Amino acid sequence: MIRILFFLLSYSVFAQQKITSQYIDSELIKAGNLFKNGKTTECIKANTALLEYSQSINYSKGIVTSSLSLANRYFFSGNHSKSLYYLKLAEKEKYTQENISTQISVLNLFSYNYINIGLYNEAINGLKEIVTLSDQVQDKAIKVKAKSQAYFDIGIIHRWRKRCDSAAAYTQKAIYILQAQKKLSPECQSQLVWMSLEAIELKLDQEKTASAEAALKLVESRSEKLAGNQLYKLYQVRGLLHCCKNENDLAIKNYEKAIALAKEIQNNYSLQYLYNLIIAVYKKKGDQKMAQKYLEKSKLLNDSLRKTKETSIEPTVKELIKYKEKKSISKIQFLVYYICAGVLIVIILLSFVIIKIRKGKKKLMQKEQETHLLNQKLSLAFNEVVQLAKNNDPEFPTRFVEVYPDFFPKLLQIEPQMQNSELKFCALLFLNFSSKDIATYTFVQPQSIQTRKNRLRKKLSIRSDEDIYVWMKNV
Repeated sequence: MIRILFFLLSYSVFAQQKITSQYIDSELIKAGNLFKNGKTTECIKANTALLEYSQSINYSKGIVTSSLSLANRYFFSGNHSKSLYYLKLAEKEKYTQENISTQISVLNLFSYNYINIGLYNEAINGLKEIVTLSDQVQDKAIKVKAKSQAYFDIGIIHRWRKRCDSAAAYTQKAIYILQAQKKLSPECQSQLVWMSLEAIELKLDQEKTASAEAALKLVESRSEKLAGNQLYKLYQVRGLLHCCKNENDLAIKNYEKAIALAKEIQNNYSLQYLYNLIIAVYKKKGDQKMAQKYLEKSKLLNDSLRKTKETSIEPTVKELIKYKEKKSISKIQFLVYYICAGVLIVIILLSFVIIKIRKGKKKLMQKEQETHLLNQKLSLAFNEVVQLAKNNDPEFPTRFVEVYPDFFPKLLQIEPQMQNSELKFCALLFLNFSSKDIATYTFVQPQSIQTRKNRLRKKLSIRSDEDIYVWMKNV
């Protein structure tokens, strides 16, 4: 009897509430707060209901927002099939097609799913597409957040693939983008703290314990910027540092806090990683009982993740094949249109070109001679090195050494204590990059470049009246 009364009361309240886009928007905010407070199950239920409400009134924004939230939640729980289902739902909506920042969010979540399924190249392609799309975003805060997150995620992929140098380069690039901003939104501040913690983990991977510890102290002073559901990352990094210092009890204490927080938000992939970390510490201590306890938990979670992963891979690959075929057809159609347009333009301008041909012949020959001389002077290797420098590519120092093998050794003869970052800076000066160019390509302020030049002069004993570019060429 009580259940019937409760049902009737709930129905009465719902019937009185008219479903409108304004109502859905306000409820979506409440659902987002549920997630921030760690109430993942309630968040999923709320967004599922809001998706149905949005579909009932054909409210595109509501469909997209609730679908993305559900895709995000199911991704972290390891259910890629459901995550991809809701992503496709969001992708085809009109609101997504008209909103670049939403397209970025969709691509971002697709990439995350691809990473965990093991489709790394597809993930990187999606993240690079985000970098390109972000330049079209008018809102600077959204643009900065999207671009920095994309570079950061590429770094994560490199870390998972044991490419530490590339991982560090992309992670630092993401951090620089945020640090270069005069003012950051609370969300971007949280993002910066998270990225800084990842950079510390990379230092620990490379056994740079002292450097990692110093960096962690700085990050801890800003840890309140982390969103509540992200705080487990701080405890995870603390645990890793204590483990590297053989402070096993402190490592376990922090891992347990991180595990509790990861469970709360149902972040199963992070939870699996934390289980592996705490098992290793207990084994290190010789506590086989506790190691076995967490090993059993890890096996259960791993089996669950493996099953959901296996059900996700086949449909995902099929979708990728369809997507690539669709893209190929679009490219062919575009090529046909392009050729037709080109032919039409050629026909229209043909008479004009014939008239101008004689006048331009002399100029063209002169231009061809200049181009020929230039091509003789510039080798393919030089062009490649310059382009890598412009792209701030992590492969730049390696390729530079291959092309100019004597430059770094001669600098080290002059000053054996030269750091890698200083050698890279000298290489940019050798290639004749201006201060403005270096600042642009390395995402720092021009004033910082001038300061670095002055420090370099002192370190290498370059006279103040001597051109530093000429000095580098003479090395």
